[in-house]
Amino acid sequence: MRLSVVIRSMLGLAGALALGVLWPSGSAQAQSPCSGAPGERMVGMTQAGPGVAAMPLCMRDSSGGDAGPARSNDSYASIAWHPDASDIWIDGNYLGPGESVDVALEACNRAMGGGCASAGEWNNSSMAVIRDRNGAFYVAWLGEGGRQRQRVLDECSSKQPLPCEVVRTVNSRIDRYWPGPEARVAHAAAAWVDGTDGYDRKLYVASGYRTGEEASNLALAACSAANPKRKCVVTAQTGGGFIQAATLDGERDFATVETNERRAHLAAERLCRQNDRTASCSIQAVFNSRVRGQFVHDFSTWRAR
Repeated sequence: MRLSVVIRSMLGLAGALALGVLWPSGSAQAQSPCSGAPGERMVGMTQAGPGVAAMPLCMRDSSGGDAGPARSNDSYASIAWHPDASDIWIDGNYLGPGESVDVALEACNRAMGGGCASAGEWNNSSMAVIRDRNGAFYVAWLGEGGRQRQRVLDECSSKQPLPCEVVRTVNSRIDRYWPGPEARVAHAAAAWVDGTDGYDRKLYVASGYRTGEEASNLALAACSAANPKRKCVVTAQTGGGFIQAATLDGERDFATVETNERRAHLAAERLCRQNDRTASCSIQAVFNSRVRGQFVHDFSTWRAR
């Protein structure tokens, strides 16, 4: 049967893991995200980044008699993360700026063997940690009644079938949270014949590999070996998640990714409804990126077990 290009092009490449939002760690002027504490004054905004609006920056006003010296109960914290990790490293409850960044980064690099980045430092407030379907993390300040948190969550969610997840709320008074090497994810990728000409209705999956590049290359190689005269492309890729195969109306195939099996199933159902509410939707095989192997899924012959 002719395959609808609409469904196959709707998802495209799921995308490799990428770091989320960064904000400036304290400068020489001790600027930091506004916390609403007495003696603060707003001095500017952070630069807006992917998935987040600008954040108000404050300085503690030491010129007025009422402000006095910096409070002894200040608390600073920072977050570090790695593109191949399913968790984050947090270090906090410091009385002054700077030190938490180095400690969190060192803990992350020690667990992951290098390649970590800092998500910045903040003080006297909390941050929401948000995760998208590919496992990428974003952070949002919880000041201003949580308005920035909602803006980041809405923007992240607008790019995928299901809403992004708020996975953690981090107060600057946290002492530390250091996951170990078990945070490293395994990668999976799925490839198929590009376009409708010569499309064999099969999805070639490689999962359980150290990098997304390795998984993608193996999936492409399997597809090309089975279709030597056709061009193959990667249609889904995930680190630490699941690839869900599905068919709309018995002939329009697609694959999507999510962070767990249940969400992958729900995401496929939503994509079916968004494309055609009247058509039947067959949610087919799901592939766990943690299970190592190479698999071939046939959309045309799959039967529920």
